[in-house]
Amino acid sequence: MPRCCQTLWAGMSERLFSQLCGLNGANHVRLIDQFGSVLKTTKKWPETAEEQRQQWAYCCSISEKLGLGTLFEAWIEGRRLTLYDRFENDLYVHLSGKDGKKGVWRYELERLRREWNSKQLEAI
Repeated sequence: MPRCCQTLWAGMSERLFSQLCGLNGANHVRLIDQFGSVLKTTKKWPETAEEQRQQWAYCCSISEKLGLGTLFEAWIEGRRLTLYDRFENDLYVHLSGKDGKKGVWRYELERLRREWNSKQLEAI
């Protein structure tokens, strides 16, 4: 990737991360690349990035076994709400919080995805 595109991508991911951190009820935010490397994360996640990768792989295997096709998101509800989202081919978003609201998170992620995709076109 050319240096100018790397700089643009870094700026876009920083902005995305800060907007996700501002979501109401999102206590934990993590951005992970397609190889499973953590790009940005808030502190004190209840589980490690490796545990999240294993949970995502498990959800993908269930989707495959059921013939549902490619998995784009998984919601986990319990003491807190957790979302794993395939934001784009190279980027995954993980959100978690005790007071998270599914509708708000879903709406904001879709809005941010549209914004992200419009910026990708500018980079080309």
